[in-house]
Amino acid sequence: MNNPNLTLVGTGDFSLIIGATDVPATEDEYDAATAPFGNVREVTVLNEQEVKEHFGSYRGIRILDRSVATQLRKGYRLKMDEFEARAVQALYYASSGDDTVTDPVYETFTPFGLPQSLQGFGRIRLWDTASQTNPRFMHKDFLCIVRFEGDYTLGEEFSEHELKVDVLSPVGTVYLRKDA
Repeated sequence: MNNPNLTLVGTGDFSLIIGATDVPATEDEYDAATAPFGNVREVTVLNEQEVKEHFGSYRGIRILDRSVATQLRKGYRLKMDEFEARAVQALYYASSGDDTVTDPVYETFTPFGLPQSLQGFGRIRLWDTASQTNPRFMHKDFLCIVRFEGDYTLGEEFSEHELKVDVLSPVGTVYLRKDA
């Protein structure tokens, strides 16, 4: 029997504690570290694997008789729509500079001043309309590498950019809220 209450429509957020070497002890550490990257408009879960296939010869015909997964990779492609300092750093691999003394004040960045990827512990939360305080889905405490992917789009619609998140080890824990 179908249960429409279990469908997921909503928004999400992504947080990254850059440079952390240990799993955060509490949820508050993500917020205290100014870790949020902002609103996630779209999430694609990436499941990649490397498979070795063996073909046996059966009376002159080679037939696939064994398949073994030798590598697994999990990750996310995130479409973000908030454009702030962390997004600029990710988009331009930029290091932060000084604020200008003009009116208005601008924060300055030096492109290509940082590595082309960011590493740390990540948290992805997906929110539905049933609860504003408890996410429907959460993957947290995973070590990851984050890099800008694609183009930054600015036009008649809201601006957006994409981040690719490769999950490393430790892989963290995935949580799914139980709904009746």
